[in-house]
Amino acid sequence: MQVVMKWLNSDNSFSKAFNWSITIGCLTIIFVILVGKSGNPYIWSFAHFLGGIGNDLFLISTNILIIVWAWRQRLRSIISLTLGVDLLVLIIVQGIKLLKISPWYLRPNGGVGGFPSGHATHAFGMAFLLTLFFPRFAWLWYAIAAAISWSRVETDWHTGFQVAVGVILGIVIVWGMVIRWLKHQNAVVIQTAPQVQGESVQSQPVVLVE
Repeated sequence: MQVVMKWLNSDNSFSKAFNWSITIGCLTIIFVILVGKSGNPYIWSFAHFLGGIGNDLFLISTNILIIVWAWRQRLRSIISLTLGVDLLVLIIVQGIKLLKISPWYLRPNGGVGGFPSGHATHAFGMAFLLTLFFPRFAWLWYAIAAAISWSRVETDWHTGFQVAVGVILGIVIVWGMVIRWLKHQNAVVIQTAPQVQGESVQSQPVVLVE
């Protein structure tokens, strides 16, 4: 076991990821439900890019970012966590879509498989995960997640409700996986309370990863 990080303490990355997800998630849900489509062709073109190539670039590049960083730091459990998030989001979203829950599974463009929005689920899930490891850029991760989620309504691939469920689902999935990961033997949070000139210093949780 080796000490590798101090970023997962009670006042830092985990609470920051959770607070950002709740705040931006609620704002995104309110916006897609109350505002809806703009009807502007230029905005539609931008949304089309975000929901297509933009979404793919975000997911691929951020997965590579976390995996390469974790590999260089020899943090194998973080690689497993990241790939596990990808797989579980895929399984849960596609499993719900197969249920064809009426009438929510119908897309606004006439297609099927609209409930829930997989793009919103994965985008918000990755934003949560990214904020854990790179909290300084939380604003960027959640801005992109919100933009991708909005793009699905703008381009008629999803209703506001379908996107809202996707946002909530993404947050819940990753929150649950991170809680489980922190309890695993490969990622243990311990408390250290060093002594400085006879006075104790405020303890800082440290993450141990094999």
